[in-house]
Amino acid sequence: MKKIFFSCAASLAMLAFSSCSDDINYETGDGEGRLLVTASLKSDVKTVSRAAVTDDALAAGTTIWISNSKGVVRKFNGIGEVPAEGVWLVSDNYVAQAWAGDSVSASFDKKCYKGIEPFTITKGSTVQVNIECKILNTVVEVSYPENMEEMLTDFTMTVGHTAKDGTLVFNGREDEGRPGYFMMPSFDKNLTCTLAGTAADGSAYTTTKVIENAKPATKYIVKVKAPEQGSTEFGGGLFTIEVDETEIVVEDVVEIVAAPVISALNFDLDQPIVGESGKLTEKKLWIQATSALKSVEITAPFLTEMGMDGNDFEIFGMHETVASQLAALGFRYQHVTHENDAENPEFEEMKLTFSDEFMNAIPKGDHTLTIKVTDAAGRTGMRQLSILLSDAKVRTNALAADAATTWATKATISGTVMQEGLTGLGFNYREKGAQQWTAVAVGESDANGVRRRASMRKAPAVGGSYSAVIEGLKPGTIYEYQAVCEGFEGGVETFTTEPATQLPNAGFEDWNTSSTPYLIGDRSFWDSGNHGSATLSQNVTEPDETIKHGGSRSIKLESKFPNVVGIGKFAAGNVFTGRYLDTNGTDGELGWGRPFTSRPKALKGYVKYTSVEVNCVGNKQNTPQGYQDKGIIYIAMLDGTTVDFTTSKSKERYTEFPVIVQTKEENLFKQDAANVIAFGKQVFDTTPGDGLIEFEIPLDYVRTDIKAAHIMVVASSSEQGDYFIGGKGSTMWLDDLELVY
Repeated sequence: MKKIFFSCAASLAMLAFSSCSDDINYETGDGEGRLLVTASLKSDVKTVSRAAVTDDALAAGTTIWISNSKGVVRKFNGIGEVPAEGVWLVSDNYVAQAWAGDSVSASFDKKCYKGIEPFTITKGSTVQVNIECKILNTVVEVSYPENMEEMLTDFTMTVGHTAKDGTLVFNGREDEGRPGYFMMPSFDKNLTCTLAGTAADGSAYTTTKVIENAKPATKYIVKVKAPEQGSTEFGGGLFTIEVDETEIVVEDVVEIVAAPVISALNFDLDQPIVGESGKLTEKKLWIQATSALKSVEITAPFLTEMGMDGNDFEIFGMHETVASQLAALGFRYQHVTHENDAENPEFEEMKLTFSDEFMNAIPKGDHTLTIKVTDAAGRTGMRQLSILLSDAKVRTNALAADAATTWATKATISGTVMQEGLTGLGFNYREKGAQQWTAVAVGESDANGVRRRASMRKAPAVGGSYSAVIEGLKPGTIYEYQAVCEGFEGGVETFTTEPATQLPNAGFEDWNTSSTPYLIGDRSFWDSGNHGSATLSQNVTEPDETIKHGGSRSIKLESKFPNVVGIGKFAAGNVFTGRYLDTNGTDGELGWGRPFTSRPKALKGYVKYTSVEVNCVGNKQNTPQGYQDKGIIYIAMLDGTTVDFTTSKSKERYTEFPVIVQTKEENLFKQDAANVIAFGKQVFDTTPGDGLIEFEIPLDYVRTDIKAAHIMVVASSSEQGDYFIGGKGSTMWLDDLELVY
């Protein structure tokens, strides 16, 4: 067996390199020592998962804390964040902790690991700490006898604890031997295992076994035992469940080595190298690898213009002629191994130096230099240098077509400073096809008095960028813009604003009332809870031609208690963007959200609401009655994340909806969910007058770094209708919804 080993090349730089480099200083400060930290994860049983977390994802998700008696002094979100030279700490006693994976209540593929290791730093010391992380999950597998299908069909094993989302369903043979991972909550240490299926006579069959005080880092094999051969009786407790408890054995182990790391020593690798041809300075790169370096490839289209025989070379395999040409141009490299280091004999590093002479031989233009490094483990690291050489004073930065900073009525444009001592930095912009430019400078307004905000307070250094937000733009329109400074105008770039897309059937004119239940149009955008209430012969959402704002009708949402022969359930009138997927008993399963790529500022429309006292409390026996019901409308913009969901009854699979609502399990929408980029809502008491009144709900964007992919609009005649709480008779009318841009 080998242990899974995550190591960060950048954190393993050893003292030997300091003797041959003038760029890296390992001298300690007063009372300081250096920590080199890695983490190793001990895996568990062999994964039988349809969506196993990749080794790279585990490495990136390993969070490391360094603490002393005063608390946390360092935190690294991923091994790659560990500094190249190690972690410098003052003399003291410390504890290093590492977490990896996902701590979820129950999952077939998400596992959680934790490790802790104390250490001491003394003046001038270099301490290497490996945090061994062990699995925290309780693991469950299920096995069945060979003749199981002769006595029970459609069988499942449901295993779980009482925490939210703490249950997994093992579907028959399909999930036999598949490990399920549980994080046991402090308030429930037991796992309940329920076997369910259909007996030969068609009757339902269940039996239950409880695993008491389930332990972490322990595997439980839940074995179903069938009746003895020849038994004619079926029922009662003939099926038995036995549990084998074993410590987790490491079976599926893969050695993981971090990819080679490429970093800059005297410049910012994430920013372009900008300047005038002939005025650049030396640039140095540092390569580190946890395994022997096998190849270092450098590619740049401009190399032939500098006199090389080709546009790429590989350092270890290049011909002497190529090496001589590079040396003449001012390119140097140093390769350092640590084969005599007992702890890290495979660690290697290399310094690349592009001298002043080399940099100033690069011709004018926009260039990309690519460095690709491969080590003995087959792992590859790659970085690119962007080089912009021009006599221009400023450069107009292009905007990507999907730039999140381009909205329907505003956009952020930027430029790059190419020379020192510039004044009058700003921009010109205009609608494409127009003749007249509009100038944008710090603190100025255009001819229409619209304030333009620029982020630049003083001229940035060469290579620095400056930007401005231009507002009052037309939706769905192409604009041209250019960066400018005193006496110079940069090149022209374009962007297109988002369209001011509106909701289809926003006046709710299109209905299908000949169907059962009533449908809002063809269900391609809007749907309602009618599919559930219609099973009890009522529609809670209907068209209404008596109360309206425009057109011939509005939509009427009425809270009801539909029932047949005394059997029924409270249902709030509702409408939503999405689709009613299935009915589970008397509860709905809904897919919320429709594709939508514009980002509005608000939702407005017309509403009338009449409230009655709450007289239905569902299963919430502690909910007081007698207070006034309230209506609610809310809107959310969501990213491109969707849910893979199979309905409980019809077993249909849906993958296109960003939100799945299951009222039976109280799996409901959460406005702070990770896929929500904007949200707004309004709660209504009884509105004044006999007609509809105007409302407007502003959207609060919690994420502006991403475009929208879905829109969700929901309205309900009872605010707590998801919990089957409300007042029978509370009614909301809606008409003429409009998105404001």
